[in-house]
Amino acid sequence: MSGVAVIRQLLATSASLTAQVPAGRIIAGIIPQKTALPAIGVTEISSVEHLTVSMAESSRFKTERVQVTVHASNYSSKKAILALVRAACANRSGTVNFVKVDSILPAGDGPDLDDEAAVIFEQSSDFIVKWST
Repeated sequence: MSGVAVIRQLLATSASLTAQVPAGRIIAGIIPQKTALPAIGVTEISSVEHLTVSMAESSRFKTERVQVTVHASNYSSKKAILALVRAACANRSGTVNFVKVDSILPAGDGPDLDDEAAVIFEQSSDFIVKWST
């Protein structure tokens, strides 16, 4: 399991989000070319395993920065979907798909990366996911 899997699970099970973006278009990894829009890609930016003296514990604590990238066909849809992403993920804790999640906190949004000629409107939102293995 990973922070990416945790975030993807939260997004794919959010009824308000999947009403806008079908769960099949919420992808762990980079969104493939020619995927119908809107679509969401969930990727790992960084991962840190918390170190201990023995490193022999049966459970390890990890912190991951996870980026959620929204691709939409217009600017207003992109912004609306990003708001649904934040609502589904931010300030959460508890068990997610059998993973003990300590916390999920917002870590900022990326810039607008819109390509009007290609009709792809893109922006990302990052989350810090802390969880135990």
